[in-house]
Amino acid sequence: MRNRRPRRPKSTGLAAWSVLFVVSLGFWLVMSGHYDLLHVGSGVLSSAVVASLTLGVERRGHLFASRPAGAPEHGPLFRVSAAWGRFLVYLPWLLYQMLKSALQVAGVVVHPRMPIDPVLVRLPVRLSGDLELTTFGNSITLTPGTVTVDVEGREFVVHALTRAAAEDLRSGAMESRVAWTFGQPRS
Repeated sequence: MRNRRPRRPKSTGLAAWSVLFVVSLGFWLVMSGHYDLLHVGSGVLSSAVVASLTLGVERRGHLFASRPAGAPEHGPLFRVSAAWGRFLVYLPWLLYQMLKSALQVAGVVVHPRMPIDPVLVRLPVRLSGDLELTTFGNSITLTPGTVTVDVEGREFVVHALTRAAAEDLRSGAMESRVAWTFGQPRS
C-alpha cells in the first residue's frame, strides 16, 4: 500500500473567495443601511453566492481574467483582487458623477425656464466583453439625466436630458474609466 500524502485544498481559492465575500458583504451592508437579522442574513447569503459564482466563472477564464498589456502573469487571486481593487476605485468616481449629474438635473428642473434640451446620442463604444459593455451601459443609466436606450452592435443609443450631458458622454471619460477598471487599454 502506497503512503500518499493527504491532498490539501488550494489556499488561493479560499483566500480569493474570502476577499470577494468580505467586499461583497461590506458593499451590501453599506448600501442596505438595515442591520436586522433578515437583511444581514440576506447579505451574507447573497455575498456567498456572488463570491462562489464569481470564482467559478474566474476558473473558466471569463471574468476579470484580462490583465494590462505587459503586466506579469499572476495567479487567480491576484487577478481577482486587482480587478476588484480597480472596481473599488471606480465606484467613488461613479458616485461622484452621479451626484454631480443629480445636481445638474435638479438645477435644470428648478430653473424658471426649465432649459431641457433632450437629445438622442449614438455613442460608438470601443470596449470589448459583455461585462465591460454592461458596466458602461449601467453606469450611463445610473447617472441622472442620461439613459442607455439601446445597444446596436458596438454603438449605444443614449437619451440625454441636456446637450451638456450628451457632451460629457462624448468626452469618453466614463468609457475610459470602465476600460481601466477591467484592465483594457484606455481609449
